[in-house]
Amino acid sequence: MILILFVLGFHSTFLLSQPADSLIIENLFTSALRSTIADKNLEKLCTEAPHRIAGSVGSAKAIEILFKQLKEMHPDTLYLQEVLTKPWERGDKEIAFLSSRNSGKLSLEALSLGGSIGTGQSGIQSQIIEIQSFDDLKKLGTKKVKGKIIFYNYAMDPGLFNPGEAYRKASFQRFNGAIEAAKYGAVGIVIRSLSNNLSRFPHTGIMRYGDTIPKIPAIAISTIDAEKVSYLLKKDPDLEIHFKTNCKSLADVKSYNIIAEIRGYEKANEIITVGGHTDCWDVGEGANDDGVGCIQSMEVLRLFKQLKIKTKRTLRVVLFIDEEMNQLGAKKYASSVKEKGEIIYAAMESDSGAGVARGFGCSTTDDKFQSFQALAKYFEPYGITHFYKGGGGVDIDQLNQFGVPLLNLHPDSQRYFDYHHSANDTFDKISHREMQIGSAAMAAMIFLIDEHDVF
Repeated sequence: MILILFVLGFHSTFLLSQPADSLIIENLFTSALRSTIADKNLEKLCTEAPHRIAGSVGSAKAIEILFKQLKEMHPDTLYLQEVLTKPWERGDKEIAFLSSRNSGKLSLEALSLGGSIGTGQSGIQSQIIEIQSFDDLKKLGTKKVKGKIIFYNYAMDPGLFNPGEAYRKASFQRFNGAIEAAKYGAVGIVIRSLSNNLSRFPHTGIMRYGDTIPKIPAIAISTIDAEKVSYLLKKDPDLEIHFKTNCKSLADVKSYNIIAEIRGYEKANEIITVGGHTDCWDVGEGANDDGVGCIQSMEVLRLFKQLKIKTKRTLRVVLFIDEEMNQLGAKKYASSVKEKGEIIYAAMESDSGAGVARGFGCSTTDDKFQSFQALAKYFEPYGITHFYKGGGGVDIDQLNQFGVPLLNLHPDSQRYFDYHHSANDTFDKISHREMQIGSAAMAAMIFLIDEHDVF
């Protein structure tokens, strides 16, 4: 009888809490949508600190701006966590053109890939060979590849509904294309920009070199130019390409993660981390990637303060440095967590652009995932319905080693790769309303997992 009464009492208490929770969530969405603070904060970040690759002047300015913006939100704690970054500099604008006896020169829109070596003042010129895969390289062999420039033209599959899946399937050419081509004696690589849109904007991004493989320069060309090159190669297989790049790696530079906290009232030693990354590629304003993620994470803190929402656990906003190149900010944060013996109850990341929120991903055990999935009913009134297993992000994935449940906001991504890693990633592409739906959704999720002890 006592057990039955206890169960009935718990059940009724939970039912009574649902209307109260729903009201708090409604207030979060209403307050987020009525406020213009996030919009102004993002505009200032994008216009005053664009081109903020880790270790650059723009990056240092961004940290100064975001620190000040967080300070105005009156967190209980605010500090900088030192990180030693490894800067890379693009240098003067890239020059690239096709050359043939029949059609003369055709200029191409190009960007060096992040981390690439430069070509030297003379640039490089050689016959260009189009391929789709590393298997194509293997079939060609050293005899046909040596001394040539390899053109990877594997397009993101437009038939895949999830652009992120198409990106992952095509990203091999950017990450490891130079390594594989150099094994067969290629002197450089050109890749088709990783975008599912035909445009004149080339898209950069990180590439890697092997320790024992010769380093060769690497560029991306716009998707429109990739189509042109492919077409012209069919007419003239002996077509040559010339490109000149001026990029180089620089000496290590001191930089910082930004950390702000609201202390929990009951389980303050347990921490819920939420964040985005402050750095972006050096050709745009980093609005979608990842200015929005930083601003949304800050909005979680601001909304809780504004609405006087108290959390049992400590809320910690972390704005990570160096996500794009080497993830040194994420590694530093994870190392600090380990050294201090901190308990990270859960971690959430926003790094998928400013599209309207569709749901959340979560990486955790099966039983805890069921508890997480049970929260979906609170988000149905806001059209946020996609709750799936497999959350996380480049920065918070470092916490996986501690068994931390990892979550990410899942916004609509159909236009994300129009902007990603390009000069097209600017503030004017952001919908303030859609960004704020994401901010409110993140705040609501953190409130619920804390209030209901989901993990």
